[in-house]
Amino acid sequence: MKFLNLLFLVINLLLVTSAWKINDVERKVDISTQIVKVTSVVTFENDNADANSLFVLLTSEEEDHLAFLEVNEDGKRGKLKVSADASASKEGFKAYKVDLSAKVAKGKTIKLKVDYRLIEALVPFPAKIAQSDSQFVQYHGSAHYAAAYPVQKEKTTIKLASGKALSVTSVNPSKQEGDVVTYGPYASQPAYNKKPITVHYENNYPFVVATLVERSIEISHWGGNIAVEDYIELVHKGAELKGSFSRLEFQMDRRGKRQPALQRFLTVLPGTAKDIYYRDEIGNISTSGVRLRADSVEVDVRPRYPLFGGWKTSYVIGYNLPSSEYLYHKGNNYALKMKVFDHIFDNIAVEKLTTKVILPELAAKVKVSTPYSMDRKPDELRATYLDTVGRTVVVLQKESLVDDHIQSFTLTYEFDSVSLLREPLMASVFFFCLFIVVIIYVRLDFTIVADPEKDIKEKIRGIVSVLDSLIDKKQHLYTVFINDTNEFKSTGDEEILKNAKKALDTNRNSVNGQIQSTLNSLKALSESTYEKATDLLRYDKIVLDNVDGYLSVLVKSQQKSGVEDVVLKKVSDARIRADAILSSL
Repeated sequence: MKFLNLLFLVINLLLVTSAWKINDVERKVDISTQIVKVTSVVTFENDNADANSLFVLLTSEEEDHLAFLEVNEDGKRGKLKVSADASASKEGFKAYKVDLSAKVAKGKTIKLKVDYRLIEALVPFPAKIAQSDSQFVQYHGSAHYAAAYPVQKEKTTIKLASGKALSVTSVNPSKQEGDVVTYGPYASQPAYNKKPITVHYENNYPFVVATLVERSIEISHWGGNIAVEDYIELVHKGAELKGSFSRLEFQMDRRGKRQPALQRFLTVLPGTAKDIYYRDEIGNISTSGVRLRADSVEVDVRPRYPLFGGWKTSYVIGYNLPSSEYLYHKGNNYALKMKVFDHIFDNIAVEKLTTKVILPELAAKVKVSTPYSMDRKPDELRATYLDTVGRTVVVLQKESLVDDHIQSFTLTYEFDSVSLLREPLMASVFFFCLFIVVIIYVRLDFTIVADPEKDIKEKIRGIVSVLDSLIDKKQHLYTVFINDTNEFKSTGDEEILKNAKKALDTNRNSVNGQIQSTLNSLKALSESTYEKATDLLRYDKIVLDNVDGYLSVLVKSQQKSGVEDVVLKKVSDARIRADAILSSL
């Protein structure tokens, strides 16, 4: 069985390699930044029957770092369908099948442009450098174009960064002129041919990678707005900084922007972006600036500190867009067309991207069309103000992206326009019910059990009021008695004095009896309050003793004496003390 499988694979390889041949290859490799950009213009000739597909190859080393691959007919717009295919793969190579737009007859040629991008393929060497040192990296590649078919003629040009080239692998014929290394032209090369080369050169481009980009797009039909927010984590994966960082040395460095550190960068946003904000974990970064262009908005982002090798930072950038520019609809059918992610800065490499689209509540029949393969994760739910079932969140993910992936995706869904009235109606009903509840609450007493302590205080307050009126009544008795004694002094009629004393005793005893009865009621409510109130009768006894002494003196002499003044003062003091006692109750 294994023999049959091997035989089938060999036959298949023979068929693959015999169908086409390559007449000419012009390959350009740009390694002047952190992204390895390879563009090959390849002329294929059909050597067999009519064919509508062919294979392009990558070396296994390139496959490990591949981020983007695109094939199109040279000089024509539109890209061809490319898919991985193991049938033409071989050890050390990865094959991709390209479906042509039309069949190519035997003996005819077709010229294709093959573009691909590699990330994290350049290796810093040395791996650690001092702050004042330049950054050197190594590029490992092949002097020959990786092809599944025989190559008649090929040439490779490698563009270096401006700076020193410490070493370049020589494969005759090859030459170096300034920052350009040329391999070839080579003739009559076999299929699946590879010649390893290494280029060790100076590259001070900051190798800053976005290890994580989390994009949130929230659609608001009610406000006619699309809110976009990106959370970005950046890591400098170039040569790590050796030793400590000196701000003074950094500012005095004559290399300026040519230092291998990220000092500032331009982020490009849509032209209709507004309400832009940029902040990190500490807060808003006011050193950033915004410039308006004809069809875009540029944000000049300046981190709080320059990013050297091994350093990292994170930040949030957000803005609002008018939905009329990006959200289209016909009836209840809506279509959102937006970029998968924005241009963070030139030659960016993104390790992981998560794009979340937050749809209006009750959106249904959601479909997503992406410009390239993306993983659609299970939909999430997000509840916000006045939501009942939550909003659908569409989650898209992809790893290994470059600037070429900044393309638009389309998301369609259905949304009933009547649903726009749900939240205002819910808010109106809520506040109406709230006002009704408040009106009922302030007008009704919902007390189930009376407060005993409060009731006792109310009863004591009523008893004190009764005692106050009884003290006033007794005070009036003393006033009447004093008036009668003054009449006795003017007439000398002892009958008046006798009747006055009798009336005082009778009425005073009656009032004191009422006071005692009231005090007994108070005792049943509060023992301590009762003890204080009994002083009302004690002070009255003192006043009565002074009245008896005054009568004895008055019978002997009708002339004014000091005893009369004492009686008047005692009556007044008794009232003052009574008021003080009542106030303390």
